[in-house]
Amino acid sequence: MTSAVEVIYTATTTTTTTTTTTTTTTVPPTWDLVSQKLADNFVYYLNSLDKLPGGQIILRYIKSSYQDDPIRSLFELALFIFAIHYFLSSKKRENKSDFVKFSKREIDELCEEWVPEPLIDEINPYEKWQLDAIPEVKGHNGSHINIDGRQEVINLASNDFLNLNESKSIKLAANQVINNSGVGACGPPNFYGTQDVHVRLEEDLAKYLDGEQSILYGQDYVTAGSVIPAFLKRGDLCVVDSGVNLAIQKALIISRCDIEWYDHNDIIHLEQILSEIKPVLDKQKPIKRRFIVTEALFANTGDLANLKSIVELKNKYKYRLFLDESLSIGTLGKTGRGLVEHFNIPRTEISISIGSLANAFASSGAFCVGVNPMVHHQRIQSNAYVFSASLPPYSAKVASEAIKEITENINSNGESILINSLHEKSYFVYDNLLKKLSNSKYVEIISDRNSPIIHISLTNNYRDSLNLPQLYGNSEILIRGKPAKYVNPFDDYYNFESFLLQKIIDFILQNTNILITRSKNQIEHENLPLINPHLLIHINNGVSINEYQKLIDIFDIAINKVLQSINTENDLFELTNEILNY
Repeated sequence: MTSAVEVIYTATTTTTTTTTTTTTTTVPPTWDLVSQKLADNFVYYLNSLDKLPGGQIILRYIKSSYQDDPIRSLFELALFIFAIHYFLSSKKRENKSDFVKFSKREIDELCEEWVPEPLIDEINPYEKWQLDAIPEVKGHNGSHINIDGRQEVINLASNDFLNLNESKSIKLAANQVINNSGVGACGPPNFYGTQDVHVRLEEDLAKYLDGEQSILYGQDYVTAGSVIPAFLKRGDLCVVDSGVNLAIQKALIISRCDIEWYDHNDIIHLEQILSEIKPVLDKQKPIKRRFIVTEALFANTGDLANLKSIVELKNKYKYRLFLDESLSIGTLGKTGRGLVEHFNIPRTEISISIGSLANAFASSGAFCVGVNPMVHHQRIQSNAYVFSASLPPYSAKVASEAIKEITENINSNGESILINSLHEKSYFVYDNLLKKLSNSKYVEIISDRNSPIIHISLTNNYRDSLNLPQLYGNSEILIRGKPAKYVNPFDDYYNFESFLLQKIIDFILQNTNILITRSKNQIEHENLPLINPHLLIHINNGVSINEYQKLIDIFDIAINKVLQSINTENDLFELTNEILNY
């Protein structure tokens, strides 16, 4: 008998005895024969469904859907059976023999012996002084404060440039909202975290900054890290100023976009990069998103972005512009509308503008302002907006009240009185310090005259004599476009240079009761190469011209007193004992 899976054939051979014999050989079945046999059997059993109630409906469905394809039907049936088995079968239990039962005494002994790993690294003895150098403010934070038992200290270390922390109307507005709504929004904006004060502030910001709409964030640091990834993904391109702050650095890394870095505030280098990559981008299909990313007023250096030239280039090469105005809003322009007002550029030229409410507005949180589609997209795609609690209601009210105070008090020249006062005091301190330090071999002013934060750095010649490096940290992200695998190690030179600046701060505080500060970047967290630390003087409207004059008079004295004995690298390392005993 011959079947589909067994073929028998007969061969005839002749032997010397002239006897005819028959040989039988079994040939292995081919795949075609096997599949055909399985298909025939499957069709046979499938046809038996016709005898079951409703079987005709199933057969009709199979014939109409799969054109009598039994292999496909068999495969999907197997998947269906597997799915039923997977969901209905009970979870496998671990083997009870693998469990070790401990007595209560043994459990207590193990708990006592357990030593958890620290959440953070222990403080290096050589950097402990940095914690000890942070002053503790007693009472409110304003232009004049109490720290470390001192009765009154002039505070030039705060970002409250307009001194709105001490505004009676703002305090009253905050008290009213707290009495009515409490101190928290108790939910994210898209659910029940949005209150009337949030809606009013978004309207006030959009009107104040000449945008179509704005959106609020509960924390200022995470705003860039949420807005940029909402619009950029892997394969998109950002051309970024190499002097941007840490929040933007982290935001770009999270977005996984391609990054091209141009030299800090170097328009020639920016145009060179844009022109070089244009032929490559023009060939790409589909077209990728392209952004130029920069700060308006740079937090690390105190200079202003050349916004006019950047806008011309972004229009020429068809890019969008992302601008961080955290330090420029409320400080630059006639009415504090930021760098766009300072350069008289329409806000429509800026695709995405973000800013902090925790600086000049004396509040907390941050915002993003722009066109309606850009804002609507963030309400469903921006992580910090969707998954974080809303801005506290009283903070929203304080920011609205701050905008009101800035815009309603206008002088005859169309300038905000608050902003004009800040500019006058900034120019006074900057110009007089520049004159005072013009012949100094130790320090120089590197910030822009319009900046409300005056940055003072050790001169390049003096730093060379101490053998201090030009930059700290690694530059791997500039070369590869990706952050280094390992964090920057502790740097003795950065620590020594910071300590020199702290000694100047302490000398001024002890002799004049004026508190200034210095840059406090954590080199371990930086992705970009870090420039040298600076002395920082934060201008505050609540400080009088006479009080600023006291700082100007003692500044060069403090510089010479601290630095005249530190002239070589060996002198620098002799500070080790002072650092350990600070």
